[in-house]
Amino acid sequence: MTAPSNGPIHYSFGQIEAMQQQIISLQGEMDRKLADIKRTVDKMIVDWDASSSTSYQEHQAKWDTAASELHQVLEAVGRVVGQGNEGMQEANAAAARSWG
Repeated sequence: MTAPSNGPIHYSFGQIEAMQQQIISLQGEMDRKLADIKRTVDKMIVDWDASSSTSYQEHQAKWDTAASELHQVLEAVGRVVGQGNEGMQEANAAAARSWG
């Protein structure tokens, strides 16, 4: 979307939709990578002593919370981008119809 200071606003609905898909893709990729890391570390912690394992679990819980919050943010951003794109497409179609 571009907006010259005194001109019309131009939207590229295809580019906005592609951006929404990139956000969704990024969210999925992030989730997969975090799950892979967690599986790898989970295999290693069986050999750790109790205090190390406990400390790791505490930090992992914080990490999981942060990852979940980021997932929710990306999901919301993707949803809002999609809704905004749909809204502008509808507004554009309504404006075109008004010309008869």
